[in-house]
Amino acid sequence: MERTWSAQQEKIFNWFSDPENHNPNLIVRARAGTGKTTVIIEGIKRAPERSILICAFSKIIQEELLSRIGKDYSYIEAKTLHAVGYACVRRFRERIKVQFNDERAVKLTDAVCGNRAPDAIKRLVTKLHTKGREIAPHAIKLGDLTNIQITFDCEPDEQWALSGFDAEYVELKALEAMELAANIQSGETIDGSDMIFLPVRNGWLTGQFDLVVVDECQDMTTAQLEIAQGVLNKNGRIALVGDDKQAIFGFRGADSGSLDRLKSELLAQELGLTTTYRCGKTIVRMAQNFVPDFSAGPDNPEGEILDLRSHELVAAAGPGNFILSRVNAPLVGIAMQLLRSGKRTRVAGRDIGKGLIALVRRLRATSVPDFLRKIESWENREISRLQTLLDKAANGRKATIQSKMEAITDQADMLINLTEGAKNVDEVMSRIESLFTDDGLGAAGMITCSSVHRAKGLEADCVFILQDTLRDHNQEELNISYVALTRAKNSLVLVSDKQNNQ
Repeated sequence: MERTWSAQQEKIFNWFSDPENHNPNLIVRARAGTGKTTVIIEGIKRAPERSILICAFSKIIQEELLSRIGKDYSYIEAKTLHAVGYACVRRFRERIKVQFNDERAVKLTDAVCGNRAPDAIKRLVTKLHTKGREIAPHAIKLGDLTNIQITFDCEPDEQWALSGFDAEYVELKALEAMELAANIQSGETIDGSDMIFLPVRNGWLTGQFDLVVVDECQDMTTAQLEIAQGVLNKNGRIALVGDDKQAIFGFRGADSGSLDRLKSELLAQELGLTTTYRCGKTIVRMAQNFVPDFSAGPDNPEGEILDLRSHELVAAAGPGNFILSRVNAPLVGIAMQLLRSGKRTRVAGRDIGKGLIALVRRLRATSVPDFLRKIESWENREISRLQTLLDKAANGRKATIQSKMEAITDQADMLINLTEGAKNVDEVMSRIESLFTDDGLGAAGMITCSSVHRAKGLEADCVFILQDTLRDHNQEELNISYVALTRAKNSLVLVSDKQNNQ
């Protein structure tokens, strides 16, 4: 039986199949749950080009795309932008190998710091130039890496700054390491960050494809988008697919304004996918407060929106449900309550757990009371330091510093929640290791507690939202609310202790 496509989908297919009568560049604003992956695959199968690249946001998405494209379309390549970048590197340097560890990064740091810098400072330099190569490959002068330095905890403690190893020292050495990294020679080994850094920094991007399609472009960094554009042949076409209202990763370098910026730069035609086939109609009506062009498919269920008090959540949540929050700290206490009530529960974010364990070890507490005192001292010290930076910062850096301050408070609150009833610090670390994971999220027998950021791309029949954690003071915060609402297929439960939530 032949599938029936919507008018919006048919317009996109026409762009792919008939290049002679359409603008060579396309922007597709695809709202949550609108079936964009299905439309992308169907579109590129209809395209006349025989050299096609679809850029995937992650390895998992790449594998999904390849399986859905099938073997009959061997001229269509699905790759992550890291893999695309690596192919560019190999065109300019022979016998290049890749190691996905920190060996190269550490060697670069040792080369620029020598034996003078303490190991603690070297670790900060290593982390900063690694993030710099990935996010800001064109960085060459002091200040170019400052936002990254703040966001990713690459600033030295006050004790080191007094010894001459301050934030400026760390940034300058990271810039030196990036310059050294750019001078890669044949036969050497690179790391994952170099896959983005080297082709962009060294101008090694050359046309290879007649049609390039970028999926989830609102989550790509500027450097990643440079790679996608750089491998397009001179007279080729490019289609960028994404949802500007799901742009919530600005803090980690995503080019959240990419759709509008690239539409202008490329003089691109714009088409939309605004009909969701995921969310119930009642849920869609609520999401329209954030995204007015969002609509529900005619066959979508009506769905429901319910209100719940915080103290009722543990009893109400069941297997397969999501519990979402803007920040992680409230999820820890809820997850522990759920576990005590016999409900299988996990908190999304294995890397969050690793970061918490590293902080616990750094505090070197001898008991739970000592641990709590040291958490408070650490939080106060970090907030005070960041407040000093905030007072002096230019407007372009204020948001970065404020986000970092919120992250510090979130970490402290998570650790405080994890100490409840713990006999010692080892028990706190055991709780962290068992609670935080990225395995089995959304599984039928598991309750998933997650930040909204980590739930992006996922869906569940029933979603609980800790509504009191959401905010509305800028566009990215509004986007977070939209993403949270649109994870729910049938039941959306707003958990709050405030009145008149809807």
